Amino acid sequence: MMIIKVITCKVSEESKEDFFEEQKIWKALSPLNGFLGQVGGWSNKEPLTACIFAFWENQEAYQYFMEKAHDEILLHSNQSSTYKSIDVTLYEESVTIPGSEKKIIHAIEDSKYVRVAMAQVKPDHVDHFIDMQKTIWNPGMMVAEGFLGGSFAIPKKRMRDFLVFTCWENERFYVEKHFPVLVTSAKMQTHVQKIKGEELVLEEAWRVLPCNNGT
Repeated sequence: MMIIKVITCKVSEESKEDFFEEQKIWKALSPLNGFLGQVGGWSNKEPLTACIFAFWENQEAYQYFMEKAHDEILLHSNQSSTYKSIDVTLYEESVTIPGSEKKIIHAIEDSKYVRVAMAQVKPDHVDHFIDMQKTIWNPGMMVAEGFLGGSFAIPKKRMRDFLVFTCWENERFYVEKHFPVLVTSAKMQTHVQKIKGEELVLEEAWRVLPCNNGT
């Protein structure tokens, strides 16, 4: 299963430019086996919060990176001194969200804007919530103008928490026309205990693509 690593860093106004520059070191991920891409940007809601999303082919590829390459890359960086806090969560893809691009690699490559939802589902509602993703959300997203593709994923240790990551051509699409109808159809309030949304314009300097991104 594909692994999605979500990294959230809070920085000070004084360190924001330094963090931006240090984030560029992760271009070193590009040649690693099993690496599918990484994107990130500043939260629209919290401009001093950086959100990074990294994609790996499977757990084995991610584990190899952590054991053999992560520390080496970090040694050439001063990034840890540029943020006040960091939160890292690993997710496993449960359902692919198809868009105009068939593969997440290509959606990551072409996207300019990302929308993320992190939902905690009520006990005994997990199966229904997953079914709603397949039967309501996926078909609705597929016809949304500007939607490139995405992923619906679950963290290993919190089985009632879900990540919905979606790539867009830009920020103008989807919310006004499609989102309210899909929320009603999926009966979100019935199944979700709490939900947090995030939106960000992607920083081109932080986009990292695999050396061979045509697979």
